[in-house]
Amino acid sequence: MILLMGLAMVMGQMVWSSPAIAENVQIKIGHLPHMTGGYAAGQVGINDAFLDTVKYANDNNLIPGVELVPTWADGGTDVSKSTAAFKKMIAETPRPVLILGESTPIGIALKSWHYKEMVPDLEGGSSVDFFKLPSATFSQPAPYVNQAGAFIDYFMEKLWKKKTKPKFAWLTWDHPAGRSPITPEVEAYIKSKGVEIVGAEFIPLVPTDMTPQLLRLKKLKVDVTYGCAYHNAYAVVLKDAKKLGMLGKFTMGFMYWISPKSLLEAVGPLTEGIWQTGIFHADIKAWNTYAPKYMEIYNLNNRKSSPDIYVSGLWRTCTAIEAVKIAIKNVGAKNVDGKAMYDALTQMKDFDGWGIGPAQSFSETRRYGQDKVMMYKFTNQEHKFIEYYPTPELYPGGKDVPK
Repeated sequence: MILLMGLAMVMGQMVWSSPAIAENVQIKIGHLPHMTGGYAAGQVGINDAFLDTVKYANDNNLIPGVELVPTWADGGTDVSKSTAAFKKMIAETPRPVLILGESTPIGIALKSWHYKEMVPDLEGGSSVDFFKLPSATFSQPAPYVNQAGAFIDYFMEKLWKKKTKPKFAWLTWDHPAGRSPITPEVEAYIKSKGVEIVGAEFIPLVPTDMTPQLLRLKKLKVDVTYGCAYHNAYAVVLKDAKKLGMLGKFTMGFMYWISPKSLLEAVGPLTEGIWQTGIFHADIKAWNTYAPKYMEIYNLNNRKSSPDIYVSGLWRTCTAIEAVKIAIKNVGAKNVDGKAMYDALTQMKDFDGWGIGPAQSFSETRRYGQDKVMMYKFTNQEHKFIEYYPTPELYPGGKDVPK
């Protein structure tokens, strides 16, 4: 038997196609993960999810008449490397019609490039910088500032039982994304809820000792903290808090960046009583109930990476697939380009990412997707989903900013 294979060379890129697939229109989607550098520990498996989901879409003909083509490059948790990776991808033929982003600082640095080149960024971060128009950067999660407000609302409504004002401090990564919830609007909102802000302590990107910062919080007698960092950073915080006898003495709130499984593996019982504002069902045991396609894709590829990191890449990719469908409906598969994807994203309404979490809606003026968070609690060495909770709008000009 003679096996005939067609080999196409396009801008130095080799694309192998079966005769059936060759008849399809090819639409390329890019991914800019950070497999090296400071973000690497929190993104293990995220690119696997991207590749697996694209393959699943093609194998199951999710977009009839279209073959999705993946392309990706490691951004290295570095602006220069990420900029070079972005330029490399947009120089390919065919050009990606959308790039999935995995970093707030990188997304901010590349925001003008995405708009100038009209290759939208579907971003895993959610900084207010992305929302300032003009912008072709679309954030899936509820904005960081809104999540911070939701955590304070939840804390005051359901967790704080004393009649005195609770003392609040930020405990967050020392870089633009970690600092992004700390805005005049958010702090005014926190104070309007009867909470006293007593300080802010910052965690190095890759910390080794958090004793000085924690001792300052101990001296301030904080009741509650909130912030965002990856699990490897907060693991150091929790180990040092235990040494100082501080665990259980105040309420800690984390944003969705934490990989719950990885944090539990790292520090186990030290997580007891911690709260998290989540954006999707991170626990694999919930997928069969809420998002069975996630379980199917994960199992089909026999992945061993942490499901609660893998889920993020899958969520982003399935949202890109939905945007491609909208764009095809608007302009036809052969005409889908970056502008068609931009228009499609502005028209996306109530897309729940194949059941994985709160729905996403964008518009001509709205660049963030979710208006709810999922409240999680670490208890008995489990990451337990408690309930969906609404987020206030605390970006500049948002309706819930105190006047």
